[in-house]
Amino acid sequence: MAIIKIQDVIAKRKVKNAEKTATVFVPSLDGEIKIKSPSDDDMREYDHALYYEFAPTQDNEIMKKATSKLILRNVVEPNLKDADLIEAMGCKKNPEGIVDAVFSVGEIMQIASLILKLGGKGDPKAVRLVDELKNE
Repeated sequence: MAIIKIQDVIAKRKVKNAEKTATVFVPSLDGEIKIKSPSDDDMREYDHALYYEFAPTQDNEIMKKATSKLILRNVVEPNLKDADLIEAMGCKKNPEGIVDAVFSVGEIMQIASLILKLGGKGDPKAVRLVDELKNE
């Protein structure tokens, strides 16, 4: 491997900024939903909740709220922010509650995991020391 050049960084940035989507089968809905890669802000907000709010307190409500926000912002279809859906599911006073109303607990964790994966979280090609790469 060689040290990367500025032109390579510029070319890779265009690829990085391209939004990725995926279709996911959801058993409780007996159908598919469409998810997208989270924005950098979404990723930072989720990481902040995980490392700086949840980790010290172990308060599950913090992770539940962060996960619901992540799903609400990154499920493209169906539109979970649709006013008719929110009202029909009894979530008018708590729009983030739509995530719990539509998906099962297990599905919520799996969907969030897939969204984070689209954003590059858990990528086996993560940043590593070059010495570690040579020893593989």
